[in-house]
Amino acid sequence: MSELLGIGQVARRFGLRASALRYYDEIGLVPPAGQERGKRWYGAAELRRLTLVLTLQRTGMLSLEDIRRLLDSGQGESARTVLAGRAAELAERVRELRQAQEYLEHLLTCPREHPVRDCAHLAARLDGQVRELTAEVDFKSA
Repeated sequence: MSELLGIGQVARRFGLRASALRYYDEIGLVPPAGQERGKRWYGAAELRRLTLVLTLQRTGMLSLEDIRRLLDSGQGESARTVLAGRAAELAERVRELRQAQEYLEHLLTCPREHPVRDCAHLAARLDGQVRELTAEVDFKSA
């Protein structure tokens, strides 16, 4: 088994615990190439798959369940459905993060002593958002 790495070696090289690799095996994400005397062994294909799983997971692109569905998908369209759904979610998250960044950058440069409380520009933007969110709501008079 000279071309294979044991579970401990893989765990160390990838910065994981062996228990994580056993879990990935249990849920069908990264099964080992083989087992000998109770020890799991990993080859190039398994290490490539592990790298993909970790990349997708660590970057927040996909959950472990989505990754499993993606990797186990027998049809390209099923995989594309998973990817398209996550891509749409990420696009919305990017939009939200850009908006948050704009707010923070404005607040950092606003000349007001207390920009969160006193900035007319911020208040106008927030009022616009309130109007969008409440466009179809009938407020009762207080």
